[in-house]
Amino acid sequence: MSSYAAQAVATVSKNIVGVNEVFQLTISVDDNVNTNALDLSVLDDDFNYGSPSVSSGTSFVNGVVTRQTEWKIAVAAKEIGEFTIPSFRIGASKTDPITMTVMKSANKSTTSASKPEIRIDAESNKDQLYVGESIRYTVRIRIGEQMSQAALQAPSGDGLNVKQLGEDRQVETVLNGRRYLIITRDYQITANKSGDILLRGAKFTGNLIKGNRGFGSTLQIPFEQQADDMTLSVQAKPADYKGLWLPTEALELGQQWQPDVNEIKVGEPISRTITLRIKNAEQSTLPNLNLQYPNSVRVYDESPVYGSDDDFTFMTIKQVIIPRQSGEITLPELSINWWNTETSKQETSKIDGLTLSVLPGDPTSQAFLPPQALQSDNAEPEVTNVQTEIVKDSGWWPWLSLCLAILWLVTLVLWLLEKRKPKQRLQPSNKVTMQQQLTPIEGMIDALGKNQPVQLQSYYQQWLKQHPNHPLTQELDEAIQHVMQCHYSKNKHQVSNKDKQNALAVMQRLNKTTVTGVNVKSSALEPITPK
Repeated sequence: MSSYAAQAVATVSKNIVGVNEVFQLTISVDDNVNTNALDLSVLDDDFNYGSPSVSSGTSFVNGVVTRQTEWKIAVAAKEIGEFTIPSFRIGASKTDPITMTVMKSANKSTTSASKPEIRIDAESNKDQLYVGESIRYTVRIRIGEQMSQAALQAPSGDGLNVKQLGEDRQVETVLNGRRYLIITRDYQITANKSGDILLRGAKFTGNLIKGNRGFGSTLQIPFEQQADDMTLSVQAKPADYKGLWLPTEALELGQQWQPDVNEIKVGEPISRTITLRIKNAEQSTLPNLNLQYPNSVRVYDESPVYGSDDDFTFMTIKQVIIPRQSGEITLPELSINWWNTETSKQETSKIDGLTLSVLPGDPTSQAFLPPQALQSDNAEPEVTNVQTEIVKDSGWWPWLSLCLAILWLVTLVLWLLEKRKPKQRLQPSNKVTMQQQLTPIEGMIDALGKNQPVQLQSYYQQWLKQHPNHPLTQELDEAIQHVMQCHYSKNKHQVSNKDKQNALAVMQRLNKTTVTGVNVKSSALEPITPK
């Protein structure tokens, strides 16, 4: 019996190449073997290589059986010099080594091959700035190669805070008959210390995909290119500057009142929207806008809204202001000191306050606001003499049901009387007697059930005028303000049933105090006593 030893052969498409010039390495063995039998790690030191393209087959010609397995690999030398492609062992077979001559450029064609069509440029809008000031740094990458795992490392420097702005912008263009991809990215760079600071340029890295279709294999060659470094001249804060340090080329401060009026009634809201825009500034450097409002108003602040527009960073704050008492009130102005980096001078931006003439509440200006809002502090409320049953149940539904039932019965009686009377014009005195007025407590309950915070505040102010020293004043005030905060505060949300129950429980206790105490006005008629 004769033994057969498979033969393995290694060949290259050329053995004089330039650095990073791709050539094809072919390894074949005249037998069917495992496609994973070839170990290419012996190339790691001197060559880059791609994944092999493998083929195997069996043929039968003139009674002769032929088997073959073949690997094709794209390979490129890393450096100039003489290098050897070592032997490969496949089973019992072994290939011969191959000597490669690697030159700077083997010919004109490899000159272009050794210089990838990739270019990175960077620029900043200024190289002189103040501590705390920001500049815009723009990177543009022009890519005319196939790449994988491409990445852009941000610029860096000691004492610099670097932050990417927005998303990358990509466009395709054709230059001299060749297609390129252009990627643009912006960074915001803020200086944290003074002096001359070296800004190291952004670095572009990735793998160049090399090879051609004839090879049946491609390889990835590591690539990196860095933008030019630059020096930033950072100046310190002037010693005589006063106030919060805000260095910028431009600062804009504005406001809007809604409604834009100078006269308002107690309980009516007015909103104030303040907008601050600072050029080339980080969001973290925007100041907190603290305004001291008089005690005659309640103020509810919404959460600030931040954003960016071109080179500006902006902050918008909305406040809801509700007058608590009548008279003239002055809402505060706002001024901000900042350093103009263009003129190297301190400037002040300012928005005016607003003087409001606050009138007592008017029933014609607000829905469900009764005439008691026009009474003076010393006037006693007119209370209808009705029989009241004290309910021991502390739930709030019976009180709300009672109010609704009374209103429904009054409406029904008035409708029946109107149907029976002949058509005639009523005198003003009749209108007053026919109207059913809600007490402040009933009004608060009604406004709470209908989610009307302005009406709730108005009825509360009426009750407060009538009962300035009531022992439950503080507890009721806290309950009312909690409901108002749900509507107007920074974390505004829907008033929950639990919130309503807590507020109604306090109002029920007020009702009991009114019924059992001295607050109910006695009838003008003396009771008839039997003789």
